[in-house]
Amino acid sequence: MKSSKLVYALFLLVVFACLSYIPVKDQKTENKTSNGISKKKYVKAFNIFVISDWGWSGLKDQQVVADGMAVQAQKMNPEFIVSCGDNFQIAGVTSTSDPLWKSNFENVYTQPSLQVDWFPVFGNHDYKGSTRAQIDYSKLSSRWKMEDHYYTFVRKINDSISARFIFLDTPPLVDEYHTKGGYPDITAQDTAKQIRWLNDVLANSKEQWNIVFGHHPVYSASNKHGNTTDMIQNVKPLLEKYHAQFYFCGHDHDFQHLREKGKHVEYVVTGTGGEPRPCSMNELSLFSNSAPGFSEVTFHADSIRVIFMGASGQSQYTIERSYR
Repeated sequence: MKSSKLVYALFLLVVFACLSYIPVKDQKTENKTSNGISKKKYVKAFNIFVISDWGWSGLKDQQVVADGMAVQAQKMNPEFIVSCGDNFQIAGVTSTSDPLWKSNFENVYTQPSLQVDWFPVFGNHDYKGSTRAQIDYSKLSSRWKMEDHYYTFVRKINDSISARFIFLDTPPLVDEYHTKGGYPDITAQDTAKQIRWLNDVLANSKEQWNIVFGHHPVYSASNKHGNTTDMIQNVKPLLEKYHAQFYFCGHDHDFQHLREKGKHVEYVVTGTGGEPRPCSMNELSLFSNSAPGFSEVTFHADSIRVIFMGASGQSQYTIERSYR
C-alpha cells in the first residue's frame, strides 16, 4: 500500500511539472540525456536549428526565442534553419508583399548569425492564407527557401556520410481541414500524390540519415492536439518501413520526445518558437516540457545530437543516437 501511494505521489509531481509554465527569466538549466552516449562538441560538426509555431509579429515569446537563437547561432554556425510550420499565426499571408513578412520574419530574425537559409513547411494556420505566396517569396528572399509544398534535398556530413532532409506538407494529409471552411488552398492538394512521393523518396534514398519534417505530429502527448490519426495511418508506416531516424514537427506548442517501444523512429515535437502551452506525457513519452525555445541538431558523421534549447541558453533535454 505504501509503495503504491509513493508511485502515485511521484506521478502527480511529474504531471504538475509539465503543467507549470516557467517564464524565460526564471528557468533553471536542465541537461538530461536520453541514453548514456557522451556529448560531443559543435566543432567540425554539421549543425541545423529547428523551430516551429513562431509567427506572432515579435509578440509573445517570439522575439526572445529569436534572440536566443542568434546567440547559439554565433557559437554553432548552423548550416540552415528549418521551420516546422505556422510561420504566420492567425491567418497566414495574402501575398508576397503582405506586411506580415516584415513584422513576422524580416524584422524579428535580424541578427547576422540568423542570415542563413530557412527551409519552411506549411502549418494549418499558413493554409488560412495564400500558400502560393509563401512559395513565391523564395524568389524575392535571399534566405527563405520554400521551393514547393513538399520537397527534399541532400547534404554531405563528411566524405562518407550524407543526410537526406525531407519536408512534408501535412495539413492536406489531415482530413478535418478538408471538411471545415477557412483553408482555401486545401482542396487543390493531391494527398495521394504526396504519399506516393514520400514513399519513392524514402525507398530510393541512399543516404545514411533520413530526417523528415512536417507540421502535424504523428505522436504527441499534448492535451491540446495530441496524436494525429491521419499521420499515424499514412506517414508512420513509411517512416518505419524505410528506417527514417527522426520525424520533427510542431503544432503542439511544447517540447516532446516520443518513441514506440522496439521501434526505430524518434518523434520530436518542437513547437515552442512563440507561444509555449502546458505539456503532458503518455506511455510513449521520454520527455516533455513547456518552455520557449528551439531545437539544435548536430550531426557527427554516424551519430546525431538533438538538444531542446531554452530561449535563454538552457539545455532542456538531449537525444543522442547513431543512424543504425
